[in-house]
Amino acid sequence: APYILLGEEHPNPCDHLAQAAVIRRLAAAGIFPAIGLEMVPVELQGVLDRFNAGSLSLAELPKALDWKTTWGFDFEIYAPIFEAARDYRLPLFALNAPKGLARKVGRQGLNTLSPTERASLPGAVLPPAPAQVEALRELFAQHASMRKPGGAAPAASAAPAPSAPAVPAASPLPAAKDAAPPSDPFERFLTVQALWDTQMAARALYAHALTGRPVVVIAGAGHVANGWGISRRLAVFDPAAQVVTLVPWRGGELPDPDEAAFFYACPAVQKSRLGMTLSQDQPAPGQPATPLLVTAVAPDSPAARAGLLAGDAVTAAGKHPATELAVLHQAAMEAAKAGQPLTLTVSRAGETLAIAIPLAAPTAGK
Repeated sequence: APYILLGEEHPNPCDHLAQAAVIRRLAAAGIFPAIGLEMVPVELQGVLDRFNAGSLSLAELPKALDWKTTWGFDFEIYAPIFEAARDYRLPLFALNAPKGLARKVGRQGLNTLSPTERASLPGAVLPPAPAQVEALRELFAQHASMRKPGGAAPAASAAPAPSAPAVPAASPLPAAKDAAPPSDPFERFLTVQALWDTQMAARALYAHALTGRPVVVIAGAGHVANGWGISRRLAVFDPAAQVVTLVPWRGGELPDPDEAAFFYACPAVQKSRLGMTLSQDQPAPGQPATPLLVTAVAPDSPAARAGLLAGDAVTAAGKHPATELAVLHQAAMEAAKAGQPLTLTVSRAGETLAIAIPLAAPTAGK
């Protein structure tokens, strides 16, 4: 297949090991793909080119990419993907938009972009499928309840380089609105999601056309699952091409075959920026959720300084029972909004403890 989309949960180390394993198995079978990265904005393509040419080492890459502010998730868990690219000399391509572009669209709409900014986008920004709109509406409502008053809607982005091949103007999908009404943040949110997925598909098309290789896209599972996101746009841009999708499966209930063509099995694991790594075993069908287990705590991290220990079982985060790893994100956003530490309720050697982890102010990056 010319396009292979590997979905992930960004903080899950196992997901990135699985993605790297797929890349290595392709190479071992004599298929040497290009790799597209949601994590890198297009203006940093030159950095990836230096890495591709061997003039920039893996150790130098995080600083050159300004990874901490550009993406934010631990570079260490993404390193296996870059190592596979280095070992097999696979070209890397940036898929994300110039910094700040999606945020500007999310706050003000597409029609506020300068001519230079608008020229960096495909001519047609293709909207999400109706079923995805409903899923995005639920996501938007969750974020709206947690973000600060007057804050921007949750946003994501990706953009092709100005030299990317032209995206077909004719399309079976109507173009997304160029300007969402300022009074309707959800419409602006939809525009941002459409922009993001359209751009990643356009950049994948560009990488395929430039190299003649299959393109492995590394992106969040939300951009891959159900044939939405990137797949939907590639079906317009390159309609004769096959698109193969793989997303993680966490165990428990069997995966929904409509979600992806293939699944890779990884437990629910999250490496937090606060310095703690947590995992959760998925229960068998009909069984209650299991606690979140702290498997590691980085020395001198906020979690370590607050007293969290490996082996602790997290039973609640803030006011929420710890039924899934996503609860940590929700509780952290609520705590940040209130200007308070993240409070975890943990079980340790038969005792119940409250651990308060101070939260730093968020960076301007992802």
